[in-house]
Amino acid sequence: MVRNSKINRRLLMGGAGAAGLGATLGTRFAAPASAQEITFSRDFEGTTLNALMEDLTETTVIEEMLPEFEELTGIKVQFEKVVYPVMHDLLVTQLASGEGNGAYDFLQVDFYWTYEFARSGWVEELTPRIEASNGALDMSRYSEALLNSNSRVDGGTYYVPQYIYPMGLIYRSDLMEDEEFKASYAEIAGKDLAMPESVGDYVEVIKAVQQINPGEMYGGVIQGMQGDPILMEFCNWLYGNGGDFYNEDLTEVIVNNEAGVQALTYFADAVNNAAQPGAANADLNDTGALWRQGKAFSSVSYLFFLSDGETVEDSQVSGKGAITTMPGGTGLTGSWSWGIPVSSPSPDAAFEFIKWVESPEIALRRGMGGGVAAQSALYENEEYIAKFPWLAQVADLAATGKGLPAITRQNQLVEIMGRHLSNAVTGGATPQEAMDAAAEELAELL
Repeated sequence: MVRNSKINRRLLMGGAGAAGLGATLGTRFAAPASAQEITFSRDFEGTTLNALMEDLTETTVIEEMLPEFEELTGIKVQFEKVVYPVMHDLLVTQLASGEGNGAYDFLQVDFYWTYEFARSGWVEELTPRIEASNGALDMSRYSEALLNSNSRVDGGTYYVPQYIYPMGLIYRSDLMEDEEFKASYAEIAGKDLAMPESVGDYVEVIKAVQQINPGEMYGGVIQGMQGDPILMEFCNWLYGNGGDFYNEDLTEVIVNNEAGVQALTYFADAVNNAAQPGAANADLNDTGALWRQGKAFSSVSYLFFLSDGETVEDSQVSGKGAITTMPGGTGLTGSWSWGIPVSSPSPDAAFEFIKWVESPEIALRRGMGGGVAAQSALYENEEYIAKFPWLAQVADLAATGKGLPAITRQNQLVEIMGRHLSNAVTGGATPQEAMDAAAEELAELL
């Protein structure tokens, strides 16, 4: 997740970010957009659109429907699917290549790249296209809080929401009720198995679980790879333990206070004593695979882990997973959106794709395929909630979650924290030393 400089981002994202998203979801969902027939142009027949996409279930679901879009419009779409850690650098190289000279026609944008890309002049302001669509791309399908979180920048609309990804504590609900498992846990821990109420409690639980069936069942599967993976997971540990990166006014670094250092102490303990081998170098693909193989009791991770557990072939955990808020009460909530780069060779055709992929019918089919919907109406759809019952908790997860601090250079924050967290986890520094070193660099971002 990325950000930049000192423009008054706290007003733009702080009050209307993840917490605001949760408040909106928690009270009501927007009414479904009025039914209308959406038409698509064939003026761009023969065009091929290219996009860089994260290799996840959501991408695969869309990819399988692309022949329908081509039949409808004559536009072919090709996805270059990559793992998340390489996406930002690959995108920036193309975004900076000049008008019409890039390799990608539309973008998939993580929530902490939105300000960087818009303020660098790399993406189109989409309001004229949206207005000219005559309701085909209806922004009332999304909550105001979500639009303020990942669509609007400095008063303009630069992005269209794609999906949200609240994080929380994912756990094996079947094992929480398994008498043999609970008996083994009680013998090791000296107390009954119960849902942890604090980050410290959670570490103790997974350290005990780690001993029940060593090598076959890990207490927690953790993504500790330097950079985005470790920072995204650690945010939950930090926030759940009452810590943060900066004070509320963004005038002082506080990540190295007692709450922050304690959070890193807990996290390093878990990586080294309650997680899978190689956790310090693991990313989302690694942890997701272990979860689906039934080798994880828990994971502090993304809601779509559970969808993958139901929809991915050969999953061993179908019907066995559940999610709750991060112990301590606060986790991370992020989101993805669509954008059109100024460097796009075919921006008009790219907008046809965004109109199509965000049409209510396609959005519902994406959701039914395992996506965590951005459009509010899907959470009123009984079929969607019946298929993925944990989605009813999206409101709670988002309401208690928050994003990264409202600074512009968020990408640098991710890099700085990722480096120092990794150093602590691998024994290169104590938690206090790591947090003190990170704090010095974070101060330069204000």
